[in-house]
Amino acid sequence: MTTTTSSPVHSTPPTPGGRHPATRRQLVAFWAVLAGLVLPSVAVAVAHGVHLEHLDKAPLPAQLALYGQALAPALATLAAWAVGRRAPDWGFRRVGWGAIGTAWLLPVLGLGLAYGTAWLTGLAGFRPAALADSSGMPFLVVLLLGLIPGLVPYLLLALTEQLGWSSLLTARLGESRGADSTAVLVGLSWAAFHVPMMLFVNGAVPAGLPVPWAVAMFVLQCVVLAFPMVWLRLRTRSIWPVLVMHATLNAVLYWIAEPATDPAGTAGWFVGEGGVLTAAGLLVAVVATARLWRRS
Repeated sequence: MTTTTSSPVHSTPPTPGGRHPATRRQLVAFWAVLAGLVLPSVAVAVAHGVHLEHLDKAPLPAQLALYGQALAPALATLAAWAVGRRAPDWGFRRVGWGAIGTAWLLPVLGLGLAYGTAWLTGLAGFRPAALADSSGMPFLVVLLLGLIPGLVPYLLLALTEQLGWSSLLTARLGESRGADSTAVLVGLSWAAFHVPMMLFVNGAVPAGLPVPWAVAMFVLQCVVLAFPMVWLRLRTRSIWPVLVMHATLNAVLYWIAEPATDPAGTAGWFVGEGGVLTAAGLLVAVVATARLWRRS
């Protein structure tokens, strides 16, 4: 794909500081609607005693509440659009394969370092046979499917979130802030969206793992990943690298790494969304690939 450039069109001119007059209203509406959707869905799950590891056995209203939460950032974006009467920068522009490759490589490298270290050192058990049994396919086949074709369903799931984090939040904050400060705000917002579930819904944090530890590691991971996501989004003005990075992260984590890891013992301290090795591996990958995504 080739990169295209075009200037955004504003119905009214930006302020001298670079912020469009409708931006503040849109950001306030976005965060307010997001909270108004997420908190009640978590409350419904808690009221029904939902356990995420057995979500299929939960009452239908609880299932709908939790599955529907994935749509919250997209719905909040539409609400912000209505309030500010200014369309989000959706970002569906063609982009160079270099940016797509960087977006794919970063989570593969980060999670590969994290889980590879845990498996080789014995901090977490490696059970490829369990992954093969659950999928009905050899481990190497599952690995290849997860890294490339398996991204497709995860792209659709990432889209509902990134319409909020990328098309609205990054685009609007990036108008008046630098990429780094925008990344911190986007990363914290991304983490805050998931934290209520981690705090209150059973099974969101592995058994035996302190919730404050899991939340701290998860917030760190979101902020770390927000830097390449925001830089790629602002540099290319395209949402595709962000979607690929988000989808690859989820595909490698949920399709390959977690099913192939024995959850017994202290594995949750090191790998998974609450693991210190996961946070460290992603941080190393972000730093190692910085020259690929951190450009003017």
